Amino acid sequence: MGKLSDSEKKEITERIRGLGLKLLQAGIPSSSRAICHNCGDAKLLAGSVHYDQYRLCNDCALRYELAKAEGDIQTIEDFVLD
Repeated sequence: MGKLSDSEKKEITERIRGLGLKLLQAGIPSSSRAICHNCGDAKLLAGSVHYDQYRLCNDCALRYELAKAEGDIQTIEDFVLD
């Protein structure tokens, strides 16, 4: 792994950010919220991501995916429990 190029970061960012739009289009109410297992904030359900038993808000999911792609972490547990 290692340092990601700007284009790789952009691709990951667009993929994660696009999840919110897909869920809204699927009918998830824009007012629905869920607690993020990483930051603990109540964030929009649309855009949140399930990783095993953890739900991450869109911001934390993006940070997780970038850290994983760069090899800084190996598992979701590494990220959430850090």
